[in-house]
Amino acid sequence: MFQPAFQPQVPLPVVLVVDDNPAIRDMVSWALELDGYEPAEAADGQEALDWMYNAAREGRYPAVILLDLAMPGMDGTTFLARLKEYRELHAATFPRPTVVLITANPGADSASMGVEQVIIKPFHVRDLLDTVRLFLLPTSF
Repeated sequence: MFQPAFQPQVPLPVVLVVDDNPAIRDMVSWALELDGYEPAEAADGQEALDWMYNAAREGRYPAVILLDLAMPGMDGTTFLARLKEYRELHAATFPRPTVVLITANPGADSASMGVEQVIIKPFHVRDLLDTVRLFLLPTSF
């Protein structure tokens, strides 16, 4: 059986899961890992920003952020504002991640929140994975 001498490591797309509910973080991260992504977890907006700043120093950036809107500490709305500020200062070196809002508020609107998609809780993990896949599909010209 032939095996190539060198197999390049292709980094998995990082998906940052920001939710104060550990059961949701665990379930979503497990599903993402099984689907071929590298999940990262944060319990609130500040923890997510800290993770992103540290990861950026290593040249790692989340491709997608799955963001809960209602969290104690720094909520999703404040996180989005801080992320926007940071991106404005570091746009050349910090790629813009796709943000998918996960909320129990059926009135949340992606356009008014400045995010790509809104998923209403409760959700089926299959629908969440379909959404992540949609935003990570290679674009063709």
